[in-house]
Amino acid sequence: MACLQHPDREQPVYLMAHHTIGRRQGKVDTRITSAEISGIHAAVQWTGTHWNIRDLSRNGTWVNDQQLVPARNYPLQLGDRIAFGRANNPVWVVENLDAPENLLIDLANGEAQSLEQYHLLPDEREPLASLHFSPVVGQWLYELTGNSNSADNATAVRHGDRIDCGLHSWLLFLADNQGATTELSMQQLSITDFDLRFSVSHHEEHVQLQLRREDMKLALPARIHHYLLMYLARARVRDMQANADPDAQGWVSIQVATRELGITVNHLNTQIFRARKQIAESLPDAIDTSGLVERRSWEVRLGCTRFEIYKGAQLESQTHQRLAEPAG
Repeated sequence: MACLQHPDREQPVYLMAHHTIGRRQGKVDTRITSAEISGIHAAVQWTGTHWNIRDLSRNGTWVNDQQLVPARNYPLQLGDRIAFGRANNPVWVVENLDAPENLLIDLANGEAQSLEQYHLLPDEREPLASLHFSPVVGQWLYELTGNSNSADNATAVRHGDRIDCGLHSWLLFLADNQGATTELSMQQLSITDFDLRFSVSHHEEHVQLQLRREDMKLALPARIHHYLLMYLARARVRDMQANADPDAQGWVSIQVATRELGITVNHLNTQIFRARKQIAESLPDAIDTSGLVERRSWEVRLGCTRFEIYKGAQLESQTHQRLAEPAG
């Protein structure tokens, strides 16, 4: 996580992919209020391989006591000492030159942690909420795990927002100030465009899950939350076989699900979020995984409608014509 350290500040200044420094409030990423600092005084930018600094000021920018030629790019090195305005002004030291990174900065102690594509809060053990990027809306979303009466409990969040969860609070730092992805060929895909194949042992102690689409086949490492997904898939199958209206198919009361699965509501919510996280981390970032499990008032259902369930070697049920086996 690339950063600069100023002697008068306890916490480092983490660098955005294009980071501006100057006096103009609301127009720069790091503000210096001294009168000799220009509105936009300098810029530090990630090139894809290294960081450059560029002077944009009237009074100069200095690196290791050498004044920079205005508007010219200079590569930064670890330990470089940067002064803005005058060479004898307090210096900023280059402490880290890693690639730009999305972060959650703890407001209590200033510690920064890397923000994953699907991030559970406050931690992995007992998540109360998630932060994840939705390629559909092009925004980061904050979503509580609780058994809300609302089906839409995700809130869009932006760079600089404060995130409160339980007893913890963080500052959201988005290094590129957006969630742009390079996986353009898959930009419009959702998890609901994939076929799911569940393979459960005869005693139902182990469930494996495989994702398929055209020439793609992805076997996920076995996890306990696969049984929950299969349980919801079976509920969809029952409603399909009963010719229920598509909008009504698969909905299961949270009270019924927790009783039949022998888990608490918190455990059910945790498993849903861990399932989303596992799949999100297994597929390209541009594929939307938010529809894996849908919610409405005190009910949940599997959002995917194309799946098959094998018990042992026998096909138990399927909701679509089987895809041909991918080559290889």
